[in-house]
Amino acid sequence: MKKPIFRLQSVWYSFAAALVVLMPQLAQSQDSQLVHQWNRTLIETIMEDGFGPPIAARIHAYTNVAAYQAAYRISDDNQSLVGQLNEFTMCPDPEEGQTYDWRVSMVSAYQTASRKLIYRVFMTDSLADLQLAQLQETVPADVFERSKAYGMEVANAVLKYSKGDNYSRTQGLPDWEWPVCDSCWIPTPPNFDKPLSPYCGSVRTIVLRDVRQFEVEPPIEFSVKPGSDFWKAAVEVMETKSKQKPEELAAALHWNDNPVVTSYHGHFVFNTRQISPGGHWMNIAMTLLKADDASMIKSLEVYTHTGLALFDAFTACWEVKYRSSLIRPVTYINRYIDKDWEPSLQTPPFPEHTSGHSTITAAAAEALTFHFGTERAFIDSTETEFGLPARSFPSLRAAASEANISRLWGGIHYRRGCFAGHDHGKKIGNFVIQQVKFKND
Repeated sequence: MKKPIFRLQSVWYSFAAALVVLMPQLAQSQDSQLVHQWNRTLIETIMEDGFGPPIAARIHAYTNVAAYQAAYRISDDNQSLVGQLNEFTMCPDPEEGQTYDWRVSMVSAYQTASRKLIYRVFMTDSLADLQLAQLQETVPADVFERSKAYGMEVANAVLKYSKGDNYSRTQGLPDWEWPVCDSCWIPTPPNFDKPLSPYCGSVRTIVLRDVRQFEVEPPIEFSVKPGSDFWKAAVEVMETKSKQKPEELAAALHWNDNPVVTSYHGHFVFNTRQISPGGHWMNIAMTLLKADDASMIKSLEVYTHTGLALFDAFTACWEVKYRSSLIRPVTYINRYIDKDWEPSLQTPPFPEHTSGHSTITAAAAEALTFHFGTERAFIDSTETEFGLPARSFPSLRAAASEANISRLWGGIHYRRGCFAGHDHGKKIGNFVIQQVKFKND
């Protein structure tokens, strides 16, 4: 029986210690730090809960929608998301003539929404208790209680909205029976796990008008004939590894973001938690916001835009993956070319076409480029906690391009799957930022 590596306890102790350090500083900190602390805590909690990538993106999206919706009135320039998201038609308004502290409403919304979307609620509850206790010291009692109650109302409305996206129904469906054919995906080594989140492509999109709104380049025509285009695509994967430069492997490891990596030592099996692909980009958003000393409302806008782009990118990508159900490189190569070949990265348990990383990184990069510009250089230190060095990028799109090709460098995708996904993700990200507006015209 597989047992997770004992990371949670040490992570929780570190998290609790960080909260203690923050307590005397929180009252004097910028309001935006409240938002950053929530998003970082959600990244950590999602990682420890072991949610698959599409579900993690769903959590990031709905929690930030709830927080933004509860606090957007802090600025006269901002507007509601009601009517901008698919089927999101109503949300409570505050009482006219009453005073609110929108920070309290925001924290309350984050806490209420996250409690229904994650497992380890002690992590988010601890943060909420700390933040609310500090805010309570300076906010009048009646305003505090009114603001907290309003945040709960808004979050409950967003949770009700989330229940209509078909996700709950997908969790009760029977195991997905993958089609059987020469070109079809089958479970891959070393774990040969069941397919991950096979029905997530049927979840309601949150901004896209339809999950198939944008056309996706199909995979290369399947063939086992030596010298065929498909054969050449597989050989390219092999040769990429055999001729690999250290920098290419470093990039592949940096963008790995496999939520659960399995290691075998004799008869022992260890599962190591890693940040989710969506969490990686939410962390990049945090890096940029902190560097700019962005306001609370600006931070909410950026996290929400990014979360929405991730949500729809995963949903649309997963629909393509399970519709095409294409064989992974490791399966094809082991079956037809070299039975002993292994990729540099562990192949995740879902079909090949298109690359999920390529799709969601392109979508997130477009959302962040909208806020930070086309030439925004940055250092991504997301993976340093996992023992990997930080990487520098001249722009957000450059980072997404590296993440895209890194799946070929890691040996887990064909080139076509990477670039088809990247193109798909750019279209999704641009549509999200065009459709969802935070500022009044």
